This record gives sequence, structure tokens and C-alpha cells, in this order.
Amino acid sequence: MKILPLLTVAIALTAVLTAPAPAQTAAEATDTTDGVHSSIGFGVRTGYTGWNGINPIHFGAHLKVGELFPNVQFTPNIEAGFGDGATIITLNGDLAYSFTEFVERPWHLYGGGSLSFNYVKPDDIDSETDLGFSVLIGLERTFANEHQGLIEIRIGVMDSPDFKLTFGYTLF
Repeated sequence: MKILPLLTVAIALTAVLTAPAPAQTAAEATDTTDGVHSSIGFGVRTGYTGWNGINPIHFGAHLKVGELFPNVQFTPNIEAGFGDGATIITLNGDLAYSFTEFVERPWHLYGGGSLSFNYVKPDDIDSETDLGFSVLIGLERTFANEHQGLIEIRIGVMDSPDFKLTFGYTLF
């Protein structure tokens, strides 16, 4: 099975890149200056994937690591798509810029790119694993309980799904 070593490396790399930063005060962990919520958060996601005539529904999870630089956030996520005669598993490393000059809290507009590992297994042929790149744009809303809902569009540039529409919810 060729995917197992690649998936192991990808998970290890994600764990290293998402290791918690040094301890923060409570005020720093929930800083919402300019509408940017910089605390670490975990969420779930679902949506539609379109790739080379395969159109599965995907489910997954994301980890909001917080800002790496002002207005730049790293959000690794994993998605598994099932249906339409194929299985697609994608591990994304999203890097997104928050456009704080265009919207105000509770809204959050962002755009960026993602390096990804993509595993595709159509039912009738051998699997394929690719390193891909995509661009994304999304809109997020922070609710009164500080949870966040999102809608995101992702366009594949190289060896990635052609189109993804994702809805998500960040719990904490």
C-alpha cells in the first residue's frame, strides 16, 4: 500500500507544524483585534468536491492554529470524499490572509493557498497519490458563543480537485 508511508509523513508534518506555541495569557489567546480571532480552534467541515468527472461529498476536520504573522493564518485540515464511484482523501495545509480592511467583526473574509496531499481511489482502477496546490477564498462569521461558521471555495491549480465548496463550523 503506497499511501500509508505518505500519509504517515503528512500526519507527522502536520503535527510538528501545528504544535502549540509557548503559553499565552487568556487575553492573548482570544485577541479579536481588527476582527481576527487568533485562538487555536478545532472544527468540522463538509461539502462538495468536483475532480475529473468524480463528484463526491466530503467530510473532514480542521485545526485553526492562529496567526503566524499579522493577518496570516495556518489552518491544516483533512477531508475524505465518498461517492460517485471513488474515494478521495485530501490533507491540506491552508495558508490564508485575512482581509480585515474589507469587513468588520463578526465577519471575516480570507483568501490564500494550500499545499495538499491527495489520494484518489476510483472503484475500478488503481489509486493515485499526488502533491497538489489550490487557491481558496472564504467567508467566516463569529457567533455570540465565539464559535465560527464558514463557507469556502477552493479551486485546484495543480494535481488537486478542480473545485470544492465547503461549509464548516469551528467549535472552540
